[in-house]
Amino acid sequence: MTWPFRAGGVVVGLVACLTAGTAWSQETPGRGTQSPPEPAQTFPEVPITAYPLELLGLLAAPTQRGPLTLVPSIAVSEEYNDNVFQDNANRQSDFITGFSPALTLFVNRPSYEISAGYTLTSEIYAEDSSLSKALSRQAFVGTAVFRLTPRLTLNVSELFLNDRNGNITAQGPTTGRQDSWSNTFSPGMSWQVTGRSGVSISASYSVLRFLGDGAGDDSDTYGFQSTYGYSFTPRLTGTLSYNFTYIDPQNEQSSITHNPAIGLVYRFTPTLIGVVSGGPAITTIQGGDTSITPAGSVSLTQTFAWGSASLQYTRAVGVAGGFGGTTDTQRASGILSVLALRGLLLVFSPVYTKSESVSSEQTGSVDVQTFTLNLSAMYQVARYVSVFAGYAFLHQRTGGSSSQQIDADQNRVRVGVQFGYPINFD
Repeated sequence: MTWPFRAGGVVVGLVACLTAGTAWSQETPGRGTQSPPEPAQTFPEVPITAYPLELLGLLAAPTQRGPLTLVPSIAVSEEYNDNVFQDNANRQSDFITGFSPALTLFVNRPSYEISAGYTLTSEIYAEDSSLSKALSRQAFVGTAVFRLTPRLTLNVSELFLNDRNGNITAQGPTTGRQDSWSNTFSPGMSWQVTGRSGVSISASYSVLRFLGDGAGDDSDTYGFQSTYGYSFTPRLTGTLSYNFTYIDPQNEQSSITHNPAIGLVYRFTPTLIGVVSGGPAITTIQGGDTSITPAGSVSLTQTFAWGSASLQYTRAVGVAGGFGGTTDTQRASGILSVLALRGLLLVFSPVYTKSESVSSEQTGSVDVQTFTLNLSAMYQVARYVSVFAGYAFLHQRTGGSSSQQIDADQNRVRVGVQFGYPINFD
């Protein structure tokens, strides 16, 4: 099982579908007939940076496994956090000892692949013992790909996070330390209609909940994405897409966004792909006005034998984490992933995000800028022993028009050792 990049949203699954079937341009000499297209493939939508350190091994399959592999493990870690409350007005540092049992599952069959993992963490704070908790964090990551026919592929993904960290949305803005949980479920499919054309459809449902006292606002987000692509040449593909988003924040008016878009995908080399897509985002606030903002994405992704590197810029209507509301969000990001070197997994990702309220008529105003930098690494030192390390940097500033004023600077450094025993079932 390989875990390639994801850039340009639903477009990548479609491009994988179309570029896999470029046999339309390679006629057999003297016969003038087409070879059947290769199997189309789509890939689940869990961002590579969302994997907790304890589940980083899901990004690369075990070196020895059968059709089904179960890996129970236990990790012990030590973390230094220089701002445990994620609020510069109440800055406090601490050393945190964590114990994290985990369970991962790999299923590898000719027609389908499944990868899933669950972990929970107990934490002991060295200085402020009142923050210690037997169940401080939980995470579940699940992805599956089902190849029903050589032309039709289904995929599904789920990401569940439960954390006392207010930045539960990972790389999004934070409203300070607060018990919270989020869950995103995303099914999809791709259909290679002909050797030149294909269709990709996906849906998503995201839940964000904040518990107890705190500033975080709950929200529900429903999404639908559809893209049709046509390969003009083996290198150039044109796309037409339509995206729909319904946002239901707890303390704000709900909103509906329609986003038609056109785009191009160009394969510069067999391993270098550029994607550009854009169109208007037409947003209607319940009981309010309708606004039109630009939306789209630009990405460049290079794959290597050992991993991938990508740059991406996106602009879309969404929720600004615990700030809630319907916001016009711009995000510039980069990802460097090392997933194929023997025994080493490495993910490096800087992200800059700017979120502003779509309409001045909204109950609350959002104006927040966030920069995060994440580095995650795991190295297998022995057959059953791995070491891992992570560094996370957060820098956040809120504008003067924002209803919530929360500035945060945070550094987190974590190192640990994980013991796991793969159990193979033939």
